[in-house]
Amino acid sequence: MLMCKYRNILIIIALALIAVNVAFIDYGDLSWSVNKGSYLGIVSMVLLIISMVLSNRHEERHKDQK
Repeated sequence: MLMCKYRNILIIIALALIAVNVAFIDYGDLSWSVNKGSYLGIVSMVLLIISMVLSNRHEERHKDQK
């Protein structure tokens, strides 16, 4: 149960970091060369969120089987 709470906190932090990266995007020039850091930050945080959600689901599924 503690790990589930920890993962939920990580999801909230990742969402905040996505918002920060979106704020730093140069909307005048959306090219990869100008916004590479922001795009990579957004993609990495989305992947982190997906992994945390899937991990929570996996833990809940196996907790019910025990």
